[in-house]
Amino acid sequence: MSGNEAVFRRASDCETESWRDEVTGHVDWWTLFSADRTPTCGLTVGIAEVPVGAPRPPRGHTHEQHEVYYFLSGSGEVVLNGESTAVTAGDAVFIPGNMEHMSVNTGNEPLRLLYFFPADSFADIEYKFPGQG
Repeated sequence: MSGNEAVFRRASDCETESWRDEVTGHVDWWTLFSADRTPTCGLTVGIAEVPVGAPRPPRGHTHEQHEVYYFLSGSGEVVLNGESTAVTAGDAVFIPGNMEHMSVNTGNEPLRLLYFFPADSFADIEYKFPGQG
């Protein structure tokens, strides 16, 4: 990969991926840029959506990499190490690596966010859920 050519993507180009259980909660996501899927490097970016009425997981998750959320629509909470902060469209949060976190939809429309990782590939992100093996 040369790294000096622009790459355009649409969410509709991306496979829908999901978590749907009592540990992870319910979230769908579309990975826009990831070296294992696109001719890009250094950054992994996608869109995630927590639907209305999605069950709140008992705990969040962690991963080694820092992450940024930028909220596109909806309203909800970001829970960082057990502390909740209300969020809405236009809000952003930097989440340090290994900090337990999750997003919760508290509104009446899907909570959509753009996520960013300083990693070549989504495959490089190892999600850990407290209490899971």
